[in-house]
Amino acid sequence: MRLASFFTGIGGFDLGFERAGYEVAFQCENDPHCQQVLQRHWPAVPLHSDILTLTPGAIPYADIWSAGWPCQDISSANAQRSGLNGSRSGLFFKFIDLARSVRPRWVILENVPGLLSADEGAALETVIDAMEEIGYLGGWTTCNTRDFGLPQDRERVVIVGSLGTDRAYQVLAHGSRLQRNHKARGEEWQASPPAAAGSAGGHDPVVVQRRGGFGFTKGAHICPTIRAQTGKHQGGHSDRPILCGQELDLERMRETNGVSGRLDGRRGRLIGNSVAVPLAQWFASAILHAEQGRLPV
Repeated sequence: MRLASFFTGIGGFDLGFERAGYEVAFQCENDPHCQQVLQRHWPAVPLHSDILTLTPGAIPYADIWSAGWPCQDISSANAQRSGLNGSRSGLFFKFIDLARSVRPRWVILENVPGLLSADEGAALETVIDAMEEIGYLGGWTTCNTRDFGLPQDRERVVIVGSLGTDRAYQVLAHGSRLQRNHKARGEEWQASPPAAAGSAGGHDPVVVQRRGGFGFTKGAHICPTIRAQTGKHQGGHSDRPILCGQELDLERMRETNGVSGRLDGRRGRLIGNSVAVPLAQWFASAILHAEQGRLPV
């Protein structure tokens, strides 16, 4: 099966689907730094720079379209969020217009939990209605990167739709059953899509930000989220490591959890905006099994 990705970022959806056996057929991304990453890893894949100038005829055939569209206008972290009709999050409607014309067999979308409360709760309903209007049946679920074996607490909303079939319901029902038993992670389904790893845990060292700099502590379950900070330090106490001055000083915090010494504010932003690869791979595999009629019922 072939994937076309929109709002590609650094290719989280693309890498996850590729690992599940898909071919990446098309990418659309306007950030120059992201484009450099994509061109390095997928040099032969057509890359369009702006979804606003993209026409249906320019998109190669793909069985499934993915879109982690911009979250700034719907994120609950934005106190002044303008909702789904904002200039950035509103690009969702351009994606829907393209899907209406091309009608790929599957659509998978990803965004932040703020989608559930944006526009006083109407944003999610608008997204689902728009998909149903152009023929996609399915729904949404919430999941967390820690449920896929990554040491990070990062909840996301995933929406899956299939064109005129009930296969998306099968994928979502399968995912919901997995989430109810995330430690066992679906061991009873030996013939099902590869089970996501159990929640990350243990007592490995993790980084925390304290007054004036980084601290070092033992993590019982998960690593806190890295976030950017423009100032030199943040007062008070946070349980999240911060890229102070746009540079992460590994000498001060010690190397832990595979954090690269090349990580800075720009790279941290690109990673933070990316879809988690194991999450994408799990859904890619579940969709492939649904296509083949191999999902358990």
